Amino acid sequence: MRIGVFGRGHVGAALGHALARAGHEVRYGVRDAGEAQPEAPGLVSLAEAGSWGEVLVLGVPYGAVHEVLRAAGNLDGKIIVDPTNAPKPPTDERSSSQIVASFVPGARVVRAFNTVPAEVMINPRFEHGRASTFVCADDALARTTVLALARDIGFDAVDAGPLRSACSIDKLLGVWRVLALDAGLGRNVAFELLRR
Repeated sequence: MRIGVFGRGHVGAALGHALARAGHEVRYGVRDAGEAQPEAPGLVSLAEAGSWGEVLVLGVPYGAVHEVLRAAGNLDGKIIVDPTNAPKPPTDERSSSQIVASFVPGARVVRAFNTVPAEVMINPRFEHGRASTFVCADDALARTTVLALARDIGFDAVDAGPLRSACSIDKLLGVWRVLALDAGLGRNVAFELLRR
């Protein structure tokens, strides 16, 4: 698939690299069109990435999402993957991804990859298992597409239902922070869903 990644920070670069390694064509949309130079292949403007990509990935901090989506132009019908995390979750009734969806009502927003750090995004395989990512979206086809992309890059992709499910899934991020940062386990930790 053609994957447009908005931003090339830790998250954008990790997901973009993993998707390219899995055989997808990846281009990175950047704010400053001057950055899109021939010596940096794959860098294009935000608007170019938005129009070119079949699937678009938000690889920017949550605070920059609204501005980036506006700069990207018309995104009607596009699948937008949202791995961003608001500094403080908005409410228990509305996830940050539902707020992102309100910025682009014609697009199909999918919540995924937000409970794992960039270090795990680039390689979700562990010695005894694979990291799980929980995929939420109101559009069933968009959800199925992102589940397949997540599996392409090695994740145990879990269908977590509609976008409102993200309110519950997002609470795992707090658990991850306690384990990785407060308990000193480091950033290379992730959740795996066990099934029987």
